[in-house]
Order: sequence, then C-alpha cells, then structure tokens
Amino acid sequence: MNRTALALLELLAVCLLGTMSGFFFAFAIDVAPAMRQLDAAGYIATQQWINSTVRNAAFAIAYFGAALLPFVVAACAFFGGRKRTALAWAVVGAVYFGAVFWITRSVNIPINNELAAWNPAAAPPNWTEARDLWNHSNVVRTVAAALSFAGAAAILALRPLAGGSR
Repeated sequence: MNRTALALLELLAVCLLGTMSGFFFAFAIDVAPAMRQLDAAGYIATQQWINSTVRNAAFAIAYFGAALLPFVVAACAFFGGRKRTALAWAVVGAVYFGAVFWITRSVNIPINNELAAWNPAAAPPNWTEARDLWNHSNVVRTVAAALSFAGAAAILALRPLAGGSR
C-alpha cells in the first residue's frame, strides 16, 4: 500500500473516531443529564425513540467503521513495513474496541433491548438503576472514545516529527 492510500485510511479513521467520540460526549454532557430530569414515562418513551432513531446507515458506518478501521490501518501499516505505526494503530483500535464497542455490546445494548419492551405508563421498579448503569457505561465509552481519537490524532500529528519514518 502506498503512503497516500495509508494516509487517507488514517485520516478516515481519525474522522470516524472523532465523530463517535463527539457522539458519546454530546450524549454524556447534554442528553443524559436532561433525561435524568424526566419521570419514568418520559424517560422510557424518549430513550425508546432515541434507540429506534439511532439505528440508521450513517450511524452504523461511523460506529462500525470506528471499531474496525484502526485495525485495517494497523494491518496496512504493518504489511507496508511501518511496524511502529501499525502498533500505535493497533493500540488505538484495541482501546476503542475493548472500551467502546465491547461495553456497548455487553452493557448498553442489553439495557436498550430490555427498555424497548417496557411500557412507559408502567415502568419497572428498577428503571432508575438501568438508566444510571446505562449512563455510567456511556461515560466510560465517552472517555475511551476520546482517548482513542486523541491517540489517532497524535499518530498523524507526530508523523512530521518522526521525519516520515515510522
């Protein structure tokens, strides 16, 4: 793979990681605190609406792209003889995959699936615990996504300092 193609993949990965970092950040600092002010019926109805709306092609591309593209970049860099760059991208990918993708799959999605079956007019007694666990894991995802984005941006920013050799 030539340097231009690798640079474009890196730039795309940074953009996707930044997009997802911003998505989780906005939810953590704006949406979740606002939703904590809602009663059970309002919270459940709003979260059900958000969960059904977020399932779209653009979100899927950003979400799955951010989880997979750092590993693609790492593989391309490795096979292109840029082992340090490959290792750096693999670390970014592992942090994002482990602390964003995996937490989403193992904590947030199961809560979303449970919440989808709830009747807003008859909330289960544990609805606040589910809300709080969802919000806590979203904060963890937010921090991990921000660190992944910062790491990916640093890889690009430090390239000129390394004199082009990676």
